[in-house]
Amino acid sequence: MSVNRRWIYAKPMAGSLSAGNFAYEEKPVPALRQGQALIRNRLISIDPANRLYFAMQAYRPQLQPGDVMAAFGVGEVVESTDPRFRVGDLWHGDFGWQDFAVINSYDRAEYFHRCSPGHSEEDLLGVFGITGMTAFFGVDTVGKPKPGETVVVAGATGACGVLVAQLARIAGSRVIGIGGGTEKCRWLVDEIGLDAAVDYKAADFAGQLASLCPDGVDFYSDAVGGAVSRATLPLMNSDARWYHYGSLTDYQDATPGKAMPRHDAFMPPELKERLKEQNVRPSFLLVFDHYCRRLEAERILAGHIADGRLKAPATVIDGFDALPSALVDGAGAGRVGKLSVRIA
Repeated sequence: MSVNRRWIYAKPMAGSLSAGNFAYEEKPVPALRQGQALIRNRLISIDPANRLYFAMQAYRPQLQPGDVMAAFGVGEVVESTDPRFRVGDLWHGDFGWQDFAVINSYDRAEYFHRCSPGHSEEDLLGVFGITGMTAFFGVDTVGKPKPGETVVVAGATGACGVLVAQLARIAGSRVIGIGGGTEKCRWLVDEIGLDAAVDYKAADFAGQLASLCPDGVDFYSDAVGGAVSRATLPLMNSDARWYHYGSLTDYQDATPGKAMPRHDAFMPPELKERLKEQNVRPSFLLVFDHYCRRLEAERILAGHIADGRLKAPATVIDGFDALPSALVDGAGAGRVGKLSVRIA
């Protein structure tokens, strides 16, 4: 415990994010003051929203050159000067790309919380972490799927989308997932149990999706935007629900000083007018606003896992050195579910 390895956001982005934007350094392990705890990071989350940290202030301050790369993770309390932090407990929080992080007794409970015992670290970071809460509260407060309705889930092989899709299926809806490639689409049907899946890379993607939705779409879970949403939104029924919790197509180009596109920038004027007439509008959700119900959501999700109706797939990469490439490149074409890097 004498050295704290860290990855620093070292070189300002001039274009696409690359491993060259990060620098490795070693610092002494932080000393504690009263009311603090030292966390030994174990598992670090890799999320599309990490790319926004470079470009803007969202639910956390914008990253500046010299900052430790920000990321949520799960770690163990190894030293404490406050009885609220018990040595040996696991905590979930914004710990960053480093071996050791310090948390304070006054830190916001939404961003730092003690993990419930009895779950794997992968589940604590995924289905019981921000990912799972984003899926649960989006379905519970926005989607509200009903038996017999048609639900379309963009990014259905991703960490949040795969949970949204299954929760809608549990509610009795007919669920169509959108994935990248025939293998992932087959996985959505055969392993996850969706009613159908469509490959957004297919030349006739829009036509295939329309043929699977003869009665229109009642709930659209959208983490992608762009061409996928341009193909889906014309199928929406009047008063349909649109849960818009991400724009993955825009994240690739997120750079400091460059304004992010409006949420509807991908839509032609005639589609905007049509949605207005149908009373279809995007619903946005800051998951931390719902964390007063986090333990309730955790109990419900755990129950679904226990009875076999919900799967929480995960892709874990090993090694501290793998962090930059994990964010830049992901885990490759085979990645499904929650992506994380294990460093301890």
